[in-house]
Amino acid sequence: MRRLTAEDIQALIRLMGDSDPRTATFARQKLLEAPVEDVLPHLKTAVSDADPLVRGRARLFLEELRLADLHERWERLASQSDSVLDLETGAFLVAKYRYPEVDMEPYRRWLDAQADAVAAQFDPGLSMYRTIGLLNMQLFEKAGLQGDDVRYYDPDNSCLNRVIDRKRGIPITLSVIYILVGRRLGLPLDGVGLPGHFLVRYSGEDTVWIDPFHRGRLLTREDCIRHVRAMGYPFREHFLKPMKARTILARMLNNLHRIYVETDQPLQAEHIKGFQDILTQKG
Repeated sequence: MRRLTAEDIQALIRLMGDSDPRTATFARQKLLEAPVEDVLPHLKTAVSDADPLVRGRARLFLEELRLADLHERWERLASQSDSVLDLETGAFLVAKYRYPEVDMEPYRRWLDAQADAVAAQFDPGLSMYRTIGLLNMQLFEKAGLQGDDVRYYDPDNSCLNRVIDRKRGIPITLSVIYILVGRRLGLPLDGVGLPGHFLVRYSGEDTVWIDPFHRGRLLTREDCIRHVRAMGYPFREHFLKPMKARTILARMLNNLHRIYVETDQPLQAEHIKGFQDILTQKG
């Protein structure tokens, strides 16, 4: 089948706004057969069309295609084995739901820059605690990251791009940033999900837990156990074990899903639940 040209796509978008429903349906079906990346740029232009029917239908179709594209990306990511599934890619996919137009590459470069700044002072012979100190200084003192106590349940706190923009986040997104920067330096960092909180585990000459929500505060095993019990849970050993990237991403999606449910946004909650199902059912 011949690939549609730009002129074909533009004509079909206009026909999709035809008052005859059969013509509109035909045009929409032909557009669905084309590669998403060919159609999206023209739809983005059509949402500002002078014709309100073209404009409205283009906007609805654009949202449908974006959602389908995001589903496909989650499918590809989730199909990877746990040994190679990439936490960074998944974390930015979470953000893509709320910010489909945003180019996430500058935020990856921001992570690179934080690691480069630490690397300039880094020496492989440094102790574990001195290394943590350098990382904490860069992320919390120089870059200005901190926990968001005021808008804790803002959905933007689940989006890495907005956390980096605003320098505010919740425990899991701040921990993911900490891990992604640390891993660029080859540091043995993992995410740890306590009930009601999220930490980073550093497994070096000693094992210590880091709390990025509280500016990199260091915690002992006993501190973590006290936290769990203070939350009203019996302590379980697996609470302190490293989490797989798939599990961390599922928890990020679960946070966002809960926010949409509690703020009465059922359609958004349904979409996020769909991503959760893809991720967990493939695991």
